[in-house]
Amino acid sequence: MFLSPVGKPVNLDALAANVIVPLVTNAGVQWHGWHAFRRGLATNLYLLGVSDKIIQRILRHANVAVTQNCYIKTADSDVVSAMHQFERSFEYAPNMHLSGAERPRLM
Repeated sequence: MFLSPVGKPVNLDALAANVIVPLVTNAGVQWHGWHAFRRGLATNLYLLGVSDKIIQRILRHANVAVTQNCYIKTADSDVVSAMHQFERSFEYAPNMHLSGAERPRLM
């Protein structure tokens, strides 16, 4: 996939050991391997607003479901933020609020 200066494929394990691990270690980050790198890439692209289909193509998955289910991760803080955003959306539609008497009963 990536060619070395002499035109041969780059040894990704050697790249990680000789370049990436020293860099991330000096930055105080722990290297968790290429799979974690790909998951992090997918998650960060998603957070930047890149569509799932484009992320799938970047990671070269045959099926977008693999990208969505295994690579794009949602942090708890993202879930809380989404719920706060949802809650704020009701500030502009006061008739959408349910009073205590109107709340549906859960079974």
